[in-house]
Amino acid sequence: MPLIRIDDLDDPRLAVYRHLKATNETRSLPIFVVEGEKLVDRLLASRYPTQSVLLSDRHAERIAPKIPEGIPCFVVEHARISGLVGYNFHQGALAAGHRLPPADLEQIVARERGELTLVVCPVVHNPENLGTIVRTADVFGVAAVLVGPSCPDPFSRRVLRVSMGTALDLPVIPCADLGDRLDRLRRDFGFRLVATVTDPDAEPVDRFERPARLAIVMGSEAHGLDPCWVLRCDDRVTIPMRPGAESLNVSVAAGILLHRLSRPER
Repeated sequence: MPLIRIDDLDDPRLAVYRHLKATNETRSLPIFVVEGEKLVDRLLASRYPTQSVLLSDRHAERIAPKIPEGIPCFVVEHARISGLVGYNFHQGALAAGHRLPPADLEQIVARERGELTLVVCPVVHNPENLGTIVRTADVFGVAAVLVGPSCPDPFSRRVLRVSMGTALDLPVIPCADLGDRLDRLRRDFGFRLVATVTDPDAEPVDRFERPARLAIVMGSEAHGLDPCWVLRCDDRVTIPMRPGAESLNVSVAAGILLHRLSRPER
C-alpha cells in the first residue's frame, strides 16, 4: 500500500485523529478511532469499513504491508504524533472506522434455540469498566451486551482499547428503550432476568440454578442496580463477601458472575 507522508499536522486528512483525548465522546460521529497495532488488525478483519490508517514513521515499514489497497495510509513523524492526538502516544498505529447500524437483538436471540447469555448494563459510567465487561463477556461466550443510553459509547476510543477491540465482534447494542427490550426478551424469547445485587438475602450465585436463557442485569459503579431494575427482574443473585466488605467493582463482579453462570463450552 503506498504511504502518504504528512508533515503538516493541520492537514484536513488528519482531522479524525486530532485531539483525541479532548474529543473522546464520539457517539454522535459517523466514525470511530482505534489505537494500537492489534486493534488496527481487528478493525481490518471486522465488518466495519476502515476509512484510513495513521502510522508512526518508526512502525510504518512493518505495519503498512498489512493495509489493504484502497485504504489511505498516512505516515507522521513519531515524535509529532503525541502533539496531534493530544496525549503521549507510543502505539505506532491508529485507524478510523465507519460506524454501522447496531446488530439486531431479536435476530440474535431468535436464531439460537438453545442456551444463551446476555449481559445488560442500564448504567455504567466509566468507559474502562464497560470495556472490561465487554471483553469478559466475549471470553465467556455471551451473545450480546445491552447498554442503556447513559452508558459510554461502545465505540469510544477508551472502551475499544480496554476491550481489546472485542466490541468490533461481540454485539454491544445501545438501547434507548432498554426496559421494553427486557420485557420482550422475557415474553417472546423465554429469557429470565437476573438482578445482581449486594443484598445479603439474595440468592448466592454459587447456589443459583441458571436457566437456559439468561439476562444478567448489572448495576452502576456508585449506586449498584437501581430498584426499578431490580423489580423488573425475576431473580436476585449476589456474590458472597465477608461481613462489612465494600462492594466489588462492577467489571470485577461481571467476571465472577459470568464465570459462574455462563457456559462458554456450549
